[in-house]
Amino acid sequence: MDRKKLQEEFKEEIGFVPPGVMVSNAFGDDFQKIISEYHHEIWREGVIPLKYRYLIALATAVFDENESRAKLEMNKAIKYNATKEEILEVLKQQVWMKGAPTLLQIAPLVKYMGSKFNNK
Repeated sequence: MDRKKLQEEFKEEIGFVPPGVMVSNAFGDDFQKIISEYHHEIWREGVIPLKYRYLIALATAVFDENESRAKLEMNKAIKYNATKEEILEVLKQQVWMKGAPTLLQIAPLVKYMGSKFNNK
């Protein structure tokens, strides 16, 4: 497997090399191939459009309290035409699921989202 070519394909397709694919380099070519193929299987258009899959991924990142991944998933959702209102609805749902302290956790995400939509 040509790692450089694989990384270039990811950059062209989604704008970056997914962290799991980058880390899989350390486990050898066979493992990287499996992870890459699985990534392509999951993140392709299917029954659930990519916009909604990325909104689901955003929700799981917030639930996991992973701000950097939440920003990454938010960027991908925006790339696939998620609106500010849709993202806010996802964030509000997480407040419902986890409770009011989640407001502190999502505050930086709301600010980040504002910067993404103010540039459009």
